[in-house]
Amino acid sequence: MFTAMAIIDQILEYLKKEGLQPVKEDFGIIFKYQMITFIILDSEDDEYFLRIIMPGIMDVDANNRMDVLDACNKVTAGVKIAKAYINDGEDESEVWLSVEQLLDQDPRFEDIIPRSLNTLLAAHTEYIKAISG
Repeated sequence: MFTAMAIIDQILEYLKKEGLQPVKEDFGIIFKYQMITFIILDSEDDEYFLRIIMPGIMDVDANNRMDVLDACNKVTAGVKIAKAYINDGEDESEVWLSVEQLLDQDPRFEDIIPRSLNTLLAAHTEYIKAISG
């Protein structure tokens, strides 16, 4: 059995090996892939859960909130394992994309991470299509 800390360290080492220059923070790992910022949260309360986030893809305000919710719904319904949602912060609201999945006892990050990142990129493309038209 593995611990969440061991998993986050394995992910950190994988990202370093891939040259993505990850930075470990209290909440998880931040890194860039294809010039886009991603976050991998450290799920201390669930050692088998992986969440990768593409934060802040669009600002949300009272004028666009309903259009944003509609676009988020289309992405969440149409892109496997991807979620699109409004992250309401204290000072601002933004659209965030995430992929979430359960890990097995011996996760293969060389398979999981690239597929997850490509899923997020596809979700971003679908979001842009949905919000644009």
